[in-house]
Amino acid sequence: MTKKSLQDWYNSNNISYSEKEKLNKIGINNYDYHNLIDLQQILRCENWAQNSSEIRNNLSGRIRKIVFFTPSFNDSKPDASNYSCAIVTDDNDNNWAIVYRPSYVNGIDSDVAIGEASNYYEVESKLNSDYPVTAVKNSSVSDSIPYVSDKKLPSDVKDNPDRYLLPLDVVKKGIHYGVYLGNKWVVHVLGKGQNVKFDTWNVFCSPGILGSSNSLGIEEAMNRMHPLIPYKKNDIIIRHIAKIVSYESNKDSSYHFVFNNCEHLVKRLVFGIDDSQQVQWVAKNFGGDLGNAFNSISSTINSNFKKPFDELTSNYSYEKGKVEQYIREAERNRCYNHAQYRIEEEKFQERIEVSPKDWCRIS
Repeated sequence: MTKKSLQDWYNSNNISYSEKEKLNKIGINNYDYHNLIDLQQILRCENWAQNSSEIRNNLSGRIRKIVFFTPSFNDSKPDASNYSCAIVTDDNDNNWAIVYRPSYVNGIDSDVAIGEASNYYEVESKLNSDYPVTAVKNSSVSDSIPYVSDKKLPSDVKDNPDRYLLPLDVVKKGIHYGVYLGNKWVVHVLGKGQNVKFDTWNVFCSPGILGSSNSLGIEEAMNRMHPLIPYKKNDIIIRHIAKIVSYESNKDSSYHFVFNNCEHLVKRLVFGIDDSQQVQWVAKNFGGDLGNAFNSISSTINSNFKKPFDELTSNYSYEKGKVEQYIREAERNRCYNHAQYRIEEEKFQERIEVSPKDWCRIS
């Protein structure tokens, strides 16, 4: 790939004068040599930042350094789009990690997240690690999970899930949780005595799943929980799904409402955390002896289920192949508003570090 100076790209009409001025302000000098694709990607990032109130609100002051790069978790992305990362240092020496994934599908939102990072020298390494969310502060679990979008889905999702969901999203219907795999397949556990298994989207969407009553004809709401910054790389999630399905299919399920329910399962798979709002709700609302009993049980997690997925012993190659197949099939089901080969070009070819001119602001 040919590198030229910014002035050369301008002279050959690949960059307009206004774009050259923007790049100068960001910190690209006229005679710095870069790939054209990288310069265009910086301009896209600048435009995304301007249009994001979240980024503008956090970066209201001057900016003195930016590092742009495509993160390693982009290699296992579940759709035809590209993640871009920026590490920004402001004039107070605060460091910020920005993660952006533009969506090219009308029913699926773009991802944008900004979080303060405690250590400039570690944040890039952590964003490229197996657990990217560790790069930002406040990534611990509370009443809500940070850097996760929780959105109610339209009723049409029952017929067209790949229009609104990405593979490895957490889906919730009523009080039941599953992980969407793509092409109308999920992984979930239905309840006591059941194994963790692949199941069809129609089963997941069926009325009264888990024995809940739908006799009044009330439509159970369906929500999508999607990480704006990946908690775990997708290839790790896929491996963990394959291992638990293979492991559970060959031994009795250890399902338990308090410390091993369907919500625990999917949050451990996708986010790597122990959390169940159902259990917390029961403990909070019943209180007294029953609430204390729930809290006591929750603090002594079943050792089998607490065991990391990678410690489960089984041959999981078949199950891993199935998950990867569902993801590929979901990709074919989606309607993109850009040519996919063009989308694949919209990423950084190289890591770029700049010092913005006169400590510019996002305006």
